[in-house]
Formats: sequence, structure tokens, C-alpha cells
Amino acid sequence: MYLVEKLQDLSRSHLQKYLNENGLIRVNGRTRKAHYRLRPGDRIEVSLPQPRETRLEPVALELDILFEDDDLLVINKQPGLPVHPSPGHENDTVVNALLYHFGETGKLSDIGGEFRPGIVHRLDKDTSGVLLVAKNNFTHERLSRDFAERRVEKYYEAIVKGHMHHPEGEIDLPVARNLKHRKKFTVSEQGREAVTRYRVIESTGTTSWLILRPKTGRTHQLRVHLAHIGHPIIGDPIYSRRVHQSDFIALVAKEISITHPRTGIPMTFRAPYPAHFVNLAKRLGYTVSS
Repeated sequence: MYLVEKLQDLSRSHLQKYLNENGLIRVNGRTRKAHYRLRPGDRIEVSLPQPRETRLEPVALELDILFEDDDLLVINKQPGLPVHPSPGHENDTVVNALLYHFGETGKLSDIGGEFRPGIVHRLDKDTSGVLLVAKNNFTHERLSRDFAERRVEKYYEAIVKGHMHHPEGEIDLPVARNLKHRKKFTVSEQGREAVTRYRVIESTGTTSWLILRPKTGRTHQLRVHLAHIGHPIIGDPIYSRRVHQSDFIALVAKEISITHPRTGIPMTFRAPYPAHFVNLAKRLGYTVSS
């Protein structure tokens, strides 16, 4: 626990791995098991391995393109596909697919850094739906500004557990990283402002189909807010127990509205429901259109 809190850039699994590798983490000159209880005066030595050199590779992954012009690419991200590389997902991401799609032309912004070309915002790996990609820095800067100033309208749809007591409402609860579980977030007074508006489309009594309009864009915000009020999203691998079988989380980034960064024309992009969402909704007794 001590190392998890002190070395927040490393996951619990990475620390466990280093503890099991002789010499990487030592207490008072000796290797210890993960459950060792620290005592006053203990001296901890941490020798982290040198990071491996990584290089982005173009990979022929399918992109479902909703719109494209000289400045902007809009895709319908499939569930299970990470947006950008991370440990365990170096070459199976949206970024790898974008590099393949554009080939040698290099038509992507580079403001987001070497490993996030074109990426203005993100969706969780298992969340599907509308994703904007900037093809140049002008577009990236304008879109980033609009996101920061809350001029981008987003709405999601989700199927959650339980019957919502109010047909619509607002969840205004700050969100912070969970100190005990690095990959999780939680409602905390020490967190950043997070506001989610919701409206019930339909309910079966044991589940509810919602429209969600986040006013802020915190990591895992919708998932944390709904779980906190007792209505976790079905299929959420982190914040929900798997009661209803679903291949992925029942959350779709359904629609996004922007002002085109160059032309100033209002534009709205809408994604279809993914197959897993449709199958789940039908099993639960909902009628699915488009």
C-alpha cells in the first residue's frame, strides 16, 4: 500500500512484478513479499528498470469513418479498441489505425504529443461512439479550446441497473483518482468538479435506459457518477458486478455537436448503436431503433 501511494505512476501489477524480480525493490537490503508490513526506520530501495524504446507502428485496423474533410476526421470507435497506446496495448489502438489510414502523408496534428497524433479527446477502451480526430494543429487548437470552454455538446446513452426514481436530474459530485486502486476513480471532496445531467428514456423496472449529457469531462465521470448513486452501467468491468451478460460496457458516445474549426458551421455527428448494445437492449425488453 505504501508503494502504491508513493509511486502513483506505476500500477499495482507493475509493483507486484518488481517485488517478485530479485533486487528491484528491497527493504533494509533484502527482498520482501508484497504483504510485508513496514516498520519505523525501514529503508526502502527501488531500482526501476530502464524504459523500453517504443515506436508507433501503422496497423491495418478498420476505421468506421462518419465524416472527413481537410481538417477533421470523425470516426465511430468500436468497443474494445483503445484510443492511444498504453502498456499492454502498443499496436492495437485508434492511433495505429490512423497512421495506417494516412500512410506517409502525416495528416495529423502533433500537439497532443508523439504517441497521440490527432487525438483531441478520448473514449474509454470498451466505450464505442463518436470520436473527433484533428488533421492539423489549427483544428486541434480550436477544438481543444472549445472543449475547455464547454462549447462542445456531447450526449451518451447507457443502460444501467435499477429503476431511476426521478425521470431526469443532475449529478454534481467531484471526481478524483482512487488512491487504493490506481485504475479507478471515485467521488471525493478532494476531486475536480464533475457534473452529469441525465434523462430516462425507458425503464423495465430492473434496468433503465438513459441519455447522459456530461457538463464536464473527467475520466470515468459517467461510470463513477452512476455507480455512486446506485445505478452502475451494465457490463462495466470496473464499477459494476456482471449480472447481465454483455461483451462490453453498455455505454455509447451517441452524438457530438461542434462548430467546425475552420468554416464556423455547426455540425452534429451521430453514431449507430454497436451490436452488443442492441443485443443487450433486446434481451432486456427494450425496443431499439437507430
